[in-house]
Amino acid sequence: MDTWSRGRVTLVGDAGCSPGPVVGGSTTLAVIGAYVLAGELARTGGDPERAFPAYERAMAGHVRDSRAVALSAAKTLVPTSRLGVRGLAEAARLISALPAGPSRALLRMTTKSARLYNSVTVDDYAPSPAATGDRAGQPDDLSGDLGRQ
Repeated sequence: MDTWSRGRVTLVGDAGCSPGPVVGGSTTLAVIGAYVLAGELARTGGDPERAFPAYERAMAGHVRDSRAVALSAAKTLVPTSRLGVRGLAEAARLISALPAGPSRALLRMTTKSARLYNSVTVDDYAPSPAATGDRAGQPDDLSGDLGRQ
């Protein structure tokens, strides 16, 4: 896709940037993407024409890196030969036989996606007035306005 948005609609989470099935990272990208989208909407005063492209620019590198790691993980998780299937089964059996500490340490050393997602940095967006309780210029009771929209 050339863009994740059209008009006042944009894709988030798996719809916009899923790295792929069973490779991990979808939830991480979804949460980061939601944060970035909210931050860009706040930064632009809610203007989707400016916020959506900024959101896409901010997420593009993360999504590209995630998809590269996903391709590598898929090659490991989906063997293409009998030998590969046997090797994957034996590796899983070995890892499950290890005590919890060494098993986790081994998985941490070999998990590119964990290193990738742990290294993601995003802008530190300023809190919106609603998040800080600043309601200047807003009516105290919005319930009466619900039927008039």
